[in-house]
Amino acid sequence: MDTKQFGSFIAEQRKRCGMTQKDLAEKLLVTDKAISRWENGHGYPDIETLEALSAALDISLLELMHSKRNENDTVSLEEASKTLSDTLHMNINDRRKERRLVVLILASSITLILLLSIFKHLHIVAVLGAGIGILYLLGAILTLIDYGSSKSKKKAFVALLLLFVPLSILILLMMTSFQFK
Repeated sequence: MDTKQFGSFIAEQRKRCGMTQKDLAEKLLVTDKAISRWENGHGYPDIETLEALSAALDISLLELMHSKRNENDTVSLEEASKTLSDTLHMNINDRRKERRLVVLILASSITLILLLSIFKHLHIVAVLGAGIGILYLLGAILTLIDYGSSKSKKKAFVALLLLFVPLSILILLMMTSFQFK
């Protein structure tokens, strides 16, 4: 399934129903940014959202997955099976990307904390550590704000991972007395 074709189909059906991106987002309990991302071909909705999306757009799930209206009321078992298989593969790929991001955040965070603890006596390391900690804290706050609108457990987990770094840096800085010359 092509993301651009899928996105333009969603946009077309949304407009046919007389909805804005915000209207559709409210029906699906997602952000309007998510709708925009889908419509621009930058990703797919979660597999859990597909049924609600097809209902909101007043189309069948199969039409949604094929990104075209079905003039025929019947669908072959082979066609339905292929569509389901494509959807599952799409969802598996999205999950892999999410896991890679979480592993990257966690690995870079642990590396940063280890480097800070090893070179804690250097003034520049303290300043860089504090700056990076602030960036992580801002990332966590933005993720938590986004979590408030979508209630996604994944976003809450990522926010907690992001909060881990500034808290660790703060503890490191509090445990170490820096003497600058």
